[in-house]
Amino acid sequence: MIRRDDALRLCKSVLFEELQRLDPSRARRMPAALWTDETRIDEDGLGFDSLSRIDLVSAMTARFALHRSGVEDYMLLHPELGTWAQLLESHFQGAAPDLSLSFHSSGSTGTPKVVQHPLEFLVEEVEAHAARSLVERPGRVVALVPPHHIFGFLFTVLLPARQGVPVLDLASRGPGALSRELRAGDLIVGTPHIFGRVLTLLSGKPVAAHALSSTAPAPPELWTAVARAGLGALTEIFGASETGGVGHRADPDAPFRLMPYLEPGNPPRRRGAAIALQDHLRWSEDGRAFTVHGRHDRSVQIAGHTVSLHAVVAALEAQPEVAHACVRQDGDRLKCYIVPCAGADAAALEERLRAEMAARHAPAARPLSYRFGPQLPRDSMGKLADWQS
Repeated sequence: MIRRDDALRLCKSVLFEELQRLDPSRARRMPAALWTDETRIDEDGLGFDSLSRIDLVSAMTARFALHRSGVEDYMLLHPELGTWAQLLESHFQGAAPDLSLSFHSSGSTGTPKVVQHPLEFLVEEVEAHAARSLVERPGRVVALVPPHHIFGFLFTVLLPARQGVPVLDLASRGPGALSRELRAGDLIVGTPHIFGRVLTLLSGKPVAAHALSSTAPAPPELWTAVARAGLGALTEIFGASETGGVGHRADPDAPFRLMPYLEPGNPPRRRGAAIALQDHLRWSEDGRAFTVHGRHDRSVQIAGHTVSLHAVVAALEAQPEVAHACVRQDGDRLKCYIVPCAGADAAALEERLRAEMAARHAPAARPLSYRFGPQLPRDSMGKLADWQS
């Protein structure tokens, strides 16, 4: 089902995320790229004490349903990273199709939503991509995304295991790593935000490599950048952590084609159950193609993360001395406009707001630019207007 090297990457990815949450300074000193099979997870290695190791194993069990095989008991007894990888591999080797895996949504305002998918659904999606040559058999899979998120799990764990190809993990490397490592036949798995950082560093010399993008809409400039970088093709997958893959396309001017395991409808269904779509879609007459026309909620994509502008505004307006707030996307970050309460000092208020947002929200949900004024900016029709950051 999955290979040992992929199990090791999964363990590293989950553990490093937990280390960043519990001890950011230690995470900076001990990046996951330096960890080996011999790396210890306890106090003599990564620094997790007995209580935090129980929390770690609980997190792994919640994600991968380890209680189904019982391997979590052995993880508590053996704090070596290599042993954890062996145990995770054996867990998946004996997994039943109804094994339910949990993934975190990319929500960046508060605790991410946990969504579950049966393993058989994930395998079905990978099989559909392989069988219909949506992603032809590559020489390697180059991972620019972490493997414990659903997109990474599908295409940097399940797909290469199914096709028997190696994985080059560049997710924790600098943006120039792809320019040094790229070769013909590679399938590069990334997001629009990540591709925007790495493609500009490629030489532009033609290379028969295929880019695969998801988690956020691929803007027109991404398709241009792929061609300018010399890559052979780009496939965009429309979907989310909650839905899995819904559609795909290889041309920015073409509609998305509905995945073959979904039944046409508005919304489409999978084995009789409706897919909870978060976007407005317009369907072709046969129901097997669609175009995307914005989200139902007031959310935007920031660096590959879905951020609710309503939630950010609510967080800002909940703070003392903030009378009103509005938030807009500004490139790859957010900007906000604050109307302070009477008598508030804008400089001191900005300092407190930045500290509060940094303490409680992910980077993508933290406004980078703050502007203060006596009233929110509005146009001649009384609607909220943009402003210079």
